[in-house]
Amino acid sequence: MMKRMFAIGFILMVFVSFLAFAQEKVLHWNLGIDPGTIDPSYATSIAAQQIDHALFLGLTEIDDETLKVVPRLATSWEASDNGITWTFHLRREAMWSDGTPVTAHDITFAIQRTLDPEGSSPLVQRLYVLKGAQRYHTGVGRARDIGVRAIDNYTVRFTLNKKDDCLPALVLEPVFYPQPRSIVEDYGIDWTKPKHIVTDGAYVLEQWVKDHIILYKSTTYYDAGKVNIDEVYCYMIADTSAALTMYEQGKLDVVRIARSDIAQVKANTTLSKELYIAPSETLRIGDDCAISVTYTYPLAELTKPYVTRTHAALGREKWEKWDIHR
Repeated sequence: MMKRMFAIGFILMVFVSFLAFAQEKVLHWNLGIDPGTIDPSYATSIAAQQIDHALFLGLTEIDDETLKVVPRLATSWEASDNGITWTFHLRREAMWSDGTPVTAHDITFAIQRTLDPEGSSPLVQRLYVLKGAQRYHTGVGRARDIGVRAIDNYTVRFTLNKKDDCLPALVLEPVFYPQPRSIVEDYGIDWTKPKHIVTDGAYVLEQWVKDHIILYKSTTYYDAGKVNIDEVYCYMIADTSAALTMYEQGKLDVVRIARSDIAQVKANTTLSKELYIAPSETLRIGDDCAISVTYTYPLAELTKPYVTRTHAALGREKWEKWDIHR
């Protein structure tokens, strides 16, 4: 049976996990807000990025224990001597949920789509690290001059404006995720609706209605054998007090709580035993890159860290590896 747990997460929030029945493999998670769009080119809210991390594969991720950048969709990568050109090699077993392979071309398409001058992505500046990205987005350059190339189906190469040792950490952001070109082109802004979307991550989007989202374990995920949670129910309850009450009633398994409620939690004999405050540490990548990391502790295997570079925050929840039988 899973241990109940509280953890203070990013900004003024607390994450709480739950007492699950051993026969269940369902997680009930309160996002706190409607994620808005989950299109990786437009996903700006923490809630949207949490959903995207479950649905899609980034090239890299942060290891919970070592706080090092490790492979995810990419199996390995290397930089040129001057640190401007980076080459990532993709795992060949990665598949979209419709059975088609994930390729380097899906990454180049996604980046070009995000930077489209006729688009309105609020995330374009995160791609300005790439050579020619800003010129293309502002209408004075060409798509073919953007510093991203599919060398072959399983090799993608990035060319930067200048040396940046942070790139392996930057590419874990949604704007660097591959996107299924045929689906996006067929359905346009509706491509992320449950009836259209295909994903390459641990989960697929089963349902999205007014007050909740349902994710199912993906059968095509390359590492599906290690996915312990079969279903994730994501709710949008903004009232943190109401969410905590539902947690105490066993109706929610993960909730966010304002820091102002910490005293109340500490005063509760039961809940105080489940409170974990996430410390902040600094992740160093190369000589010129330092990233502030806040992660859930000590049950690091349950929750992915939050990674903050300047003011850009990523919420990473490692739902798929929660051990519900503990």
